[in-house]
Amino acid sequence: MNTTTLAFWICVAVPVYAYLGYPLLMRILARGHPGTIANDPEAWPEMTVVIAAHDEEMRIADRVRDILAQDYPTDRLRVIVVDDGSSDATARAADVGDPRCRVIKLARNGGKATALDTALRAVTTSITVFADARQRFAPGTLRALARPFSDPRIGAVAGELQIRDTQGGECDLGLYMRIERRLRHDESALGWLHGVSGAIHALRTSLFVAIPVGTILDDMWLPLHVVFAGNRVAMTDDAVALDSPSAHHGEEFNRKVRTLAGNWQLIALLPRLLLPWRNPVWFAWCSHKLSRLLAPWAMLGALLACALSPNPIYQALFLMQCISYGFALLAIALPGIAQRLPLASTAGTFLMLNTAALLSLPAAMSRDSSRLWKPH
Repeated sequence: MNTTTLAFWICVAVPVYAYLGYPLLMRILARGHPGTIANDPEAWPEMTVVIAAHDEEMRIADRVRDILAQDYPTDRLRVIVVDDGSSDATARAADVGDPRCRVIKLARNGGKATALDTALRAVTTSITVFADARQRFAPGTLRALARPFSDPRIGAVAGELQIRDTQGGECDLGLYMRIERRLRHDESALGWLHGVSGAIHALRTSLFVAIPVGTILDDMWLPLHVVFAGNRVAMTDDAVALDSPSAHHGEEFNRKVRTLAGNWQLIALLPRLLLPWRNPVWFAWCSHKLSRLLAPWAMLGALLACALSPNPIYQALFLMQCISYGFALLAIALPGIAQRLPLASTAGTFLMLNTAALLSLPAAMSRDSSRLWKPH
């Protein structure tokens, strides 16, 4: 086997393992693992729901009322809203006249990490729930988030983010998101979950580690430190945040670039992620996160290896790759047609994700956090 051939198959192996091999391995290993047993506690823990908000005057009041209306013991529920230097009347709108709600207004926009750090300094309850301004919680969500904490090994609990259409039905997730959702549940069952949805997760307040200013992925920083402290992150289907789909593909693409750039940023902030003797979930993190950052570079390598090979087989593989990418581009450009073609939408999603991953490295290296994320 010559160098070009070896390089091609190594490059092919990276995305295949990242998107198919690892999820399949987790599915096999998680069978027979019941995961977290969540029962109603004898006494529901006191909890504070934290919302970091910026220019959310139009919807913050409804969001606060939605949380306060949850079926959770009234005397054990609090809400803290941090107005992160809004230019509108977010702080005034968030004050809904309920003594359980506290509003903290920051003089300047410091970003979500700064807002969350400010909120946690004011939290006095044993459990903190993190929420965003744009979603709403399904009934019973706060109780569902609290139940797993009856197990002292659990340091954080992740809920589900569901995308609903205008009729209130759950949107078709597509193959990629179905695999991703199943993967997170399998990682949770094995005690390897290390990421949550920023829109819905809970934390033992004592395990909170201050988030560095400008950190993009607070929803990775916090659960990773839970794991570093020797605790587990659990996932529950019964805690649900309801959201609407992105307005257009460009918005979703930019969100993915920010998220994936955040993973590169985490490597710089937490180099221990790369060290198996210092990262308890090293295998899962490398397989789930790092491999997906490397996948587009490997795909480019596979394309280049075939283009440079004089072997007719690899020349044919080069042509097949070009046709596949063209098919995926067609699915992105013409989504209506893609929905009627088998696997076209999946191909488009796959290309979009890997293009975002490719751009995430230069975005992270730009060191300009304002280009990477919107504050909230």
